[in-house]
Amino acid sequence: MNITFITLAESHFPLMLKWLEAPHVKKWWDQDVVYTLDLVKEKYADCVKGYRLENGTAKTINAHIIYVDNIPIGYIQTYNACDFPRSKPLSNLPENLGAFDIFIGEENYLGKGIGSRTIEQFFKEPGNSYAHIFADPDSNNLAAIKCYEKAGFIKVKEDTEIWMIKKLP
Repeated sequence: MNITFITLAESHFPLMLKWLEAPHVKKWWDQDVVYTLDLVKEKYADCVKGYRLENGTAKTINAHIIYVDNIPIGYIQTYNACDFPRSKPLSNLPENLGAFDIFIGEENYLGKGIGSRTIEQFFKEPGNSYAHIFADPDSNNLAAIKCYEKAGFIKVKEDTEIWMIKKLP
């Protein structure tokens, strides 16, 4: 199995629409949003350019489509963990902290260990500038938690939220 990554392009937006509206993705990603192609373009057009606006300031975001054996199967994005607000302030965490979000959009690729392999591969790719990567999966998303643990993340906080960290080489 060959896992590769292609920088998000506008040509991927119809695929993103399909995935964002798939029930297994919708359960954890933007549950309250009904996506249309126009809304996907509105939300992800800046990501194609390598940033997302936060309070009028461009914040770097690296968005990619995940390919397995040249078939697009999902989405992954990385960014500075401190650039975007969370429900609780990030504290007592390492400096130079990146964060990521991922989903496997193609349902027939779920439950095969591809998520953890994708994460491991992605953070071995050249160009990563973070010393640690942060994840905050929903505490009910047991598949994501298991996937992240399999990819080398450890829980550093667990109450109403789960915070996980992975040290990068």
